[in-house]
Amino acid sequence: MFHSGQGNFLRSMTGRVWVVGDDPRSVEHLERGLLTAGFVCECLSSAAACARLAAGRPGVGRVLLDAVPGAAAAALLDSLRRSGVAVTMLVEAEDLPAIEAGLVSGVAGFAVKPVELRTLMAAMMLPGGEVLTPSGGCFPFRSLEDVSGLSQLVAGLCPDPASVQIALSELMNNAIEHGNLGLGFVRKGELMAAGAWRNEVERLLGLPEYAARFAYLRVECRPREVRFLIRDQGQGFDPRPYLDLDPTRSVEPHGRGIAIARMLAFPELVFLDGGRCVEGVVRRTG
Repeated sequence: MFHSGQGNFLRSMTGRVWVVGDDPRSVEHLERGLLTAGFVCECLSSAAACARLAAGRPGVGRVLLDAVPGAAAAALLDSLRRSGVAVTMLVEAEDLPAIEAGLVSGVAGFAVKPVELRTLMAAMMLPGGEVLTPSGGCFPFRSLEDVSGLSQLVAGLCPDPASVQIALSELMNNAIEHGNLGLGFVRKGELMAAGAWRNEVERLLGLPEYAARFAYLRVECRPREVRFLIRDQGQGFDPRPYLDLDPTRSVEPHGRGIAIARMLAFPELVFLDGGRCVEGVVRRTG
């Protein structure tokens, strides 16, 4: 389940965690990774976890929930919600119902299988700021591949998933390139003109100094809307020149992503924290 490439990311962390799931091999593999990261783990089946929760508070800091199917997952998520313990949930790459159930039940962090250990740690140890709110779950991402899969997955929560997927991709790519990696407008243009943009992004992502630098997509499902918030760990920027299509930049190979996102899905796009955070809302019909 874990990919290689942990680098210097892992550091000593303490905390008690339940690792809950009904596939013993998967649960044991998760436990080994968490032990490496310094956690104290107890492995439980979903039925055993429900029984322990019914008997009282679990006495752990977090629950890592491996994908549990059907009615068992619904009962467990409800029990975890009532316990008040923070939950990180692993989901299959196309399991949108599980994500929606987790969001409704207050799951704090999500990671999509197969998952690197450093990504799992990022999902379990969420940063502060606007990412953490009373509602909504967060997905860490750091690569262009992450953006492709995750944007397509969560866009399925919306009435027009194709448009939302494109809009999210533009904003999430910005969070990686311009936020976490610090590629400026001019530098990206030079790389694209030389046909070297993607290779340079991949090279930078492989450097030790960027190994632990994640961006976060927070998703919040409400009865009449879905709210998306994207946060990066960059220096921020002034978004005002990029909110609308600018004819003076029409010959540039890039620089239109924010305007495209507004036109396709997020007309009321809001930037926060000096441009390090952007929030868009999609209205639900019915």
